[in-house]
Amino acid sequence: MNRRQLLKGIGGITLALPWLEALDGGGRAYAQGMNRPRRVVVMTYQMGVPRGVWRPSAHGSAFTLPYVSAPLEPFRSRCLFVSDIDNRMLDAGGSGFSFGHPGKSEAALTGTLTTGAFPTTNTNALSEVRSDAATTGGANSESIEQIIGQALRNGQPFNSVNLGIDGDRRTPASLSSRFFFESRGTAVSMDCSPTSAFNRFFTNVMPMNPGSDQALRELRQRNKSVLDAVRREFTDLRQGLGTDDRRRLDEHAARIREVELIAPPPPACSQPTGITALTNPHMGQVAPMQIRLLAQAMQCNLAPIGRIEFMNQQSPRFGISGLDTTLDGAVAAGYDWHGMVHGDPLPGTSTYLRPGRDQTTTTYDQRLQDSYRFFVQQFANLLTELDRFPEGQGTTVLDNTLCILASDLGEGQGHHHGKMGYVLAGNLGSARRNYHFMAGAANANFYTASTYNVSQLLHSILDMAGVGTGGGGTVAELGLRGYLASIGAPRRIDGLFA
Repeated sequence: MNRRQLLKGIGGITLALPWLEALDGGGRAYAQGMNRPRRVVVMTYQMGVPRGVWRPSAHGSAFTLPYVSAPLEPFRSRCLFVSDIDNRMLDAGGSGFSFGHPGKSEAALTGTLTTGAFPTTNTNALSEVRSDAATTGGANSESIEQIIGQALRNGQPFNSVNLGIDGDRRTPASLSSRFFFESRGTAVSMDCSPTSAFNRFFTNVMPMNPGSDQALRELRQRNKSVLDAVRREFTDLRQGLGTDDRRRLDEHAARIREVELIAPPPPACSQPTGITALTNPHMGQVAPMQIRLLAQAMQCNLAPIGRIEFMNQQSPRFGISGLDTTLDGAVAAGYDWHGMVHGDPLPGTSTYLRPGRDQTTTTYDQRLQDSYRFFVQQFANLLTELDRFPEGQGTTVLDNTLCILASDLGEGQGHHHGKMGYVLAGNLGSARRNYHFMAGAANANFYTASTYNVSQLLHSILDMAGVGTGGGGTVAELGLRGYLASIGAPRRIDGLFA
């Protein structure tokens, strides 16, 4: 081997090593290094899930979707449904957290209590919960998408895209989230105006033209030719080496080819269209614009975190004629959607709108079903938008995004944390897809404890993103520290993974 040959070969090896370290050092422990999501997107709404018309029909892969969750049928092969899961961690704060609305939404994505349950200085540990724990303040730690997004951030211009939908026939400039927290007690501010969000995120994003698309293709081709040149250097270096050295170099060359195949082209970024100011809007008018804004912000790689929250648990309007007409007509008597969810009879009637309130009511009123289906439909619409944009070799933005749909309660018959439901979609790492995981017995009473709880689910989601210890990451414990150990529960739900 002459000096020139050695130096040229070393040049190729030097270029290859950073990629190999990224694949083998940080990634091999996580799904063989190739399946980590690039971003996380979460949609939330309040008032829980109607178990009887939301929950898929059977545990496992052989299930059907009932009326409320049926909008996700086109994506079922890319979804993981988790039903009948309890957020029993709330019991650590006492009855004020276990029953009633306060503290529920704050716990759904954080796995901890509110700041009012702890002394001012604390480490978010179970042993520090006050005997007179109060449901005041925001969550006592950051929410899960904040942790994941910080780990996935890779030079994007924004930390997150945070969009709210109020739906009370108004469009406030912004509202504080009930679900999302950047740090202890610090709620995320949600932009509820589509035009405001457009100006903030897309003012400096110019639509791409065919010429610029061609320039991007040529740039990527030039990048490929650099890798081709590296492989040629490997070939030159390979001559005259022993068997073991040739094998090592061949493995390096194979890795470079692997990098070439997974390296995504630059995103064909574009501005969302149809973003206009609205007067007295309902949620059905605001949601499509906010969903379009969020999807194209993810397409443009503007942030590693995307959030959409339906903010109004009291008296939103949906854009569903029969439902909205009922709510409009009953509001004078102090009746609202909140009362409808809990099953309160319509003013002047004695007919309950959901099972569980009396012995004779066995079905959910159609208007109640339509209101819950609305939120699932918006999540399906978000998945559709993310799936429209190509990203990488034969994949879309959805394929590279961990998506979550979450709410704060279980059944509306009470204010209890039992029998909650989550939907996960898109890039779930090594977790199951086309699968329904029932966390409790199918015929269990509403107040009967389920086998698994939300704290375990949140740790499982960290592992799906490659951020938790089971996914090759470093986050060992999320939420109320010491809680899972105190009830003898494993850190995550292994049954969610293939």
